[in-house]
Amino acid sequence: MAFSVNTISSTLAPNTASKLMELAHTNPMHYTADGALSGSANAGATNVGATNVASFQDAMLKAMDGVSNSQAKSDDLLQAVVADPDSVDAQDVTIAMAEANMSLNLAKTVLSRIVTAWKDVINTR
Repeated sequence: MAFSVNTISSTLAPNTASKLMELAHTNPMHYTADGALSGSANAGATNVGATNVASFQDAMLKAMDGVSNSQAKSDDLLQAVVADPDSVDAQDVTIAMAEANMSLNLAKTVLSRIVTAWKDVINTR
């Protein structure tokens, strides 16, 4: 049984129906009552270039860039300490190395869980 906005709004209080519509349009990735993406130009189409909707691939690449940047920052600070020990505090190097290690471990965990979830989806078919 498919629900439409009119069906839902007739059963809700008048203010609730308008709040429901506002909620559906606050995030471009929220689905509307007819099953289409609220931010897409074509109903149901994923036209990323036209709607500025970030894809999962873009989010993962951005996260990997962050991990790479934290690793590079850690390396730069370590090289600065070796070259001139008085130029950088040892605690800054330690903190940068811990942040780089934590971001790398988090990325490995997330990617491992994504692969596991994908395998589970494939095996259930």
